[in-house]
Amino acid sequence: MPALQIKDMGPCEIVWGYGESGAITLGPFLGATTYKGETSVVDIQEEGYGEAAVDAITTGTVATLELRMTRSTLDQLDEVFNPVLTGIVTDSRGDYMVMRNNITCEMYAVARSVVIKPICDNVVSVDPLEWTEIYKAFPVPGWELTWDRATQRVFPITFKIFVNQDSPGEIGAFGTMGMDPDSTELGL
Repeated sequence: MPALQIKDMGPCEIVWGYGESGAITLGPFLGATTYKGETSVVDIQEEGYGEAAVDAITTGTVATLELRMTRSTLDQLDEVFNPVLTGIVTDSRGDYMVMRNNITCEMYAVARSVVIKPICDNVVSVDPLEWTEIYKAFPVPGWELTWDRATQRVFPITFKIFVNQDSPGEIGAFGTMGMDPDSTELGL
């Protein structure tokens, strides 16, 4: 049986908006970047068996992508903190970013594709078979800015992942592990 080609361990690069103009590479990261799914199960019960399940059904899977950005550029942070309307302001003092209380409408319409590429020996993989694609994701930003002599500042970002509702053949899917060998760096 062939091994999964996404690599067993190591850091990664993330492309937010893969396949669209305006795609941006996010990073660097500090700590684990985690793509996880949790499937809910509901037990079927009968009085004669008490609390023991006689059967069960799955009721869906919730998926997220969690990352901890550090030493990021203003453009990278603006993409995840203000994904709909830019927060970058330029004035006589220079460029800075407004951190807004984001209240959005439905996220699915503005969700974008994410591609995760493994890094080995400080080189980002150029082999699409090693990449992981998430079809529809939207960032939910946070921050953890600590000022002391031993703690590095990070921006924990959780991407809310949606099942695809648009592309025939991919309806209900979150994405793929491994991509078409003809895929390009930014999908354009």
